[in-house]
Formats: sequence, C-alpha cells, structure tokens
Amino acid sequence: MNQLINNRISALRALLKRENLEAFIVPETDPHLSEYVAPHWKFRTWMSGFTGSAGTLVVTLDKAGLWTDSRYFLQAAKQLKDTCIDLYKDQLPETPSIQEFLLKNLRPDSQVSVDGKIFSFHEMEQMQAALSSKHLTVTTHFNPIDELWTDRPPMSQIPAFIYELKYAGVTAQQKIDSIRQKIKKQDCTAILLPALDEIAWTLNLRGNDVTHNPVIVSYLLITTDETIFFIDPAKITEKVRLYL
Repeated sequence: MNQLINNRISALRALLKRENLEAFIVPETDPHLSEYVAPHWKFRTWMSGFTGSAGTLVVTLDKAGLWTDSRYFLQAAKQLKDTCIDLYKDQLPETPSIQEFLLKNLRPDSQVSVDGKIFSFHEMEQMQAALSSKHLTVTTHFNPIDELWTDRPPMSQIPAFIYELKYAGVTAQQKIDSIRQKIKKQDCTAILLPALDEIAWTLNLRGNDVTHNPVIVSYLLITTDETIFFIDPAKITEKVRLYL
C-alpha cells in the first residue's frame, strides 16, 4: 500500500469530520484557471501522487476518486496503484460525472467544500445546480490546504523579462489599442485578463513562473483610457519597469 498518500487522505477526512463536511473537491488549477500550474498550486498532486496536468480529486468520508481524461489513463492507473483512490476515466459512457458521484454517495443536506480561489463563478453555479436535487451545498468557508500541506512551495519570485519586438512582431501598445477598439465596439468600459498566456501576449512580457510555460502570475486590466498591471513588484526589474 502507498501509505504516504493514504495517510494524507485520512488526514483530510479527519478535517472534513471536524468541520461537518462530507466531501472536498481538488482540481489542479490556480486562480487563473490554468491547466499547467506553478508548484504552489499542485495540491492535487501532493494529495494523490498523480502528476498529470488534468485531473480532479474528490474525497468523501469513505471514498476517494480521481477523474482524468484519456491522455492520462495509463499514467493515473500506475500512480494511483496501492492507494485508496479509485480511477474514474472521464468522458467514458460508464463513468459517472463528479456530480453524479456526489449525489450517489453523499447524504441529503450534506456540504461539499472547495477552494473558492480556483473555481470560477460559473463552475460554482453549475455545481450547485447539479447537486440541488439532493440539497447538497457547495461551500468555500473551509480550505484544508494550508493546514495539511505544511511544506507548500512558495510563489515564484523569478523576475519577468521583455519579449523582444523582433519576435513579437507587434508592440504591446498596438495590441492594447486594438483591444480598446474592441472594448468600445462592445459598449464596455474595461476588460480584465486573468489568463496568463493572454497577459504575456498582450504586454510582450515573459516569465518563468510555470515549468515549460513562459508566463508571469499576474492580472491585467485594460480600460478605455488606462492599463493596470497587477503583479508582485518584486518580479519587476528596473528594465521592465522602464519598459512598462
């Protein structure tokens, strides 16, 4: 048996019982809803031992399952071997959805916990609607990650760098001007960009916050008359500051 993973699942269940919760859903994403994430957000990997980029772990008081797509069926079967986690091959006819699994295995009026920072509002609405037939409630009031993952890696402090115009082809200002034109056509006043690849493209900036993905953890707000870049200031060098 993989005692390390099983002990982590048991520790999570103990916290669920303490908080009067029946389940915890663990996707591997970040507040930008990225598929490929920085080590700081790899809680599902830490909990399950499964290292694929796509997959969601669901832990109840007596069951645990991991849903992943066909890219990872063989890898997941190997990495989940000897754990208490069952593999659910997503999108196959015989595989229940996560919502169906919860409806089948939880008592009426149970509470399901998620980390609200890594679920979109739309996902929360869909989940709550799907579980309403059994009066199951999705809650964000308790997040066990910090309590369990005591050696969680910190966020990256690697500085951002400029992606040269000879490679980008178009300046950041030209891209921002084009975005502003589309904002005005839609009769809007601003657009918020949370996707890291979109931010990197728009600003012609790159980073090393995610392995094999040259992106910078940040947010970008473009209004009709200003551009606001939300980023850890420690990652902005003098060269990048002058560029911006």
